[in-house]
Amino acid sequence: MGRKRWAIEGFFKTAKHQFGLHCFGQSTKLGVYRWLILSLIAYLLAHWMDQWSLPPVLEWKSASRLALQTLLPSMVWSQLLKQIRMSTHIAAQYGFEIVLKSLPDPAYWERCKI
Repeated sequence: MGRKRWAIEGFFKTAKHQFGLHCFGQSTKLGVYRWLILSLIAYLLAHWMDQWSLPPVLEWKSASRLALQTLLPSMVWSQLLKQIRMSTHIAAQYGFEIVLKSLPDPAYWERCKI
């Protein structure tokens, strides 16, 4: 029973510090509910990232770091693209056009250097 308790304590410590949950206030009932929901989301993300990695060895710190490194850039990128799409009319007012296109494959750049 004690071994399970320490695994849970280890998760909460990691969730608080790796996902920033230590910054959320827990002094009100609503604050406690928010913290519990965010903790559940952090647990699910870390668990899914751990199951996605090969071989899956549940170590909370590395699983949370993998979740942060894998999911955060795509979230930031999607929010940036959304903001750019919403702001294209501002650029058009000043006579600019915003065009986003993907870069060629890195192998293309290696062939161009020759």
